Amino acid sequence: MRGHIIIAAMLALASPAVAQPANLSSMDRDKDGRVSRAEFRAELVSGSMKFDKNGDGRVIKAELPGVTRLPGAKGVVDRIYKITDADGDGALSSNEFAVRAEVRFKEIDADRDGFLSQAEIKSAPRQR
Repeated sequence: MRGHIIIAAMLALASPAVAQPANLSSMDRDKDGRVSRAEFRAELVSGSMKFDKNGDGRVIKAELPGVTRLPGAKGVVDRIYKITDADGDGALSSNEFAVRAEVRFKEIDADRDGFLSQAEIKSAPRQR
């Protein structure tokens, strides 16, 4: 189950076909019924970095064979790299994931209160 949440979180960073990230309960670490910017960023960064098989602090496409075999996933992975790989080195660092998580958080936080509610998560806008 955790693996599916991580994949959903990673895909939520970039996929135009994914309308929402993982559900609130999976990201609400302090269980206060809402997701803070820090909780959102931590979940997406830690979840994404679990794909770093060789432990070098970067995720390269070669570390994603299980993900890229899913139907339609190769295009999604390519999009993740295109919009997240800021330095163009072909690898995604935790800093690059954190920057993308900040952008995505702002897109989802409709009422601009600095927290995500279940309603905001469910009605998250598609990626730009």
